[in-house]
Amino acid sequence: MSAAPIDNVLDRLEKVRQRAPGQWSARCPAHADKGPSLSVRETPEGAVLLHCFAGCTPGAVVAAMGMDLADLFPPRTPSGNEPTRTPRLLTPAQALELLDSEARLICVAGGNIVNSVVLTQADLERVALACRRIAYLRQEATWPGGAHHA
Repeated sequence: MSAAPIDNVLDRLEKVRQRAPGQWSARCPAHADKGPSLSVRETPEGAVLLHCFAGCTPGAVVAAMGMDLADLFPPRTPSGNEPTRTPRLLTPAQALELLDSEARLICVAGGNIVNSVVLTQADLERVALACRRIAYLRQEATWPGGAHHA
């Protein structure tokens, strides 16, 4: 969107009324609003704040306007000093849960082998996948500088 966030928001609302500089009221698009229950404010930085007095969340209001929460903020101009961040696909709790599940699978397969149970090709492929997942989790747990935390 090329217009300022406040202009994009106000253009999508009904019964908009300016209350004060940088402050408006309007019908909330997230529920069957008969009167203006939505408060809209623009911050000095150009961000838009929304509050529905009927209880709709900002996410619901924005979605009803066909927008995303990010559309409430002006575009960021990178300074070049931002830290480089590597996105993590799993939270630490999810990683531990996956590690536990894969380790249990490998233990069961090992127990079957010890008891002379022949693993099928599908079983062997699943064990190989578990090993790859554990290796991935170990790599993801590597701290900068190559040290692993215990």
